[in-house]
Amino acid sequence: MLQMLLPLLLLSASSIAAPTQLQFESASSSAAQSAPQQRASDLDFTPITAVKENERFTDLNPDVELVALTKEKHGKGNIVFTAGQRISGDKLLVNNYDDESFTKAVDLEVLMKYPSASGTGSTLTSIEIYVDSSANEADAYFTAGGIGKTTASLLLTSDQTRTFSYEAFFYGY
Repeated sequence: MLQMLLPLLLLSASSIAAPTQLQFESASSSAAQSAPQQRASDLDFTPITAVKENERFTDLNPDVELVALTKEKHGKGNIVFTAGQRISGDKLLVNNYDDESFTKAVDLEVLMKYPSASGTGSTLTSIEIYVDSSANEADAYFTAGGIGKTTASLLLTSDQTRTFSYEAFFYGY
């Protein structure tokens, strides 16, 4: 008799402790309604593009003030750009990765804009951009918006590089 009761007790205890599908769906939908959901499409970005002197962002937009992100070099061509800092309760809003190779050394630029034209921005707390370039130098700038705001436009540049890759992470609440 004890051998029959023990499995029944275990089964009923596990069914009491386990949430039902309805409870799970209800909890998921209420969490989703409490904060706007960000998507990878909430970031507009250009492809990694080779530029000539008269095609550079600064030549086409001479009145835009560039605000440099903090730059930390980690060996040849490995650079981390940061702005702001992570805070309790923030989350990854969007991230993007791209890479490109060229047959000869070129100057290049990438433009990023958060949120995209169709998105609704969250307040930005931190941006991290990891760059790997065959050149020793690269730069990252805010061209508009920034940390503490709900929008940000960024410019990545590198001169005389054959390979370039980056991954950008935007955090906020």
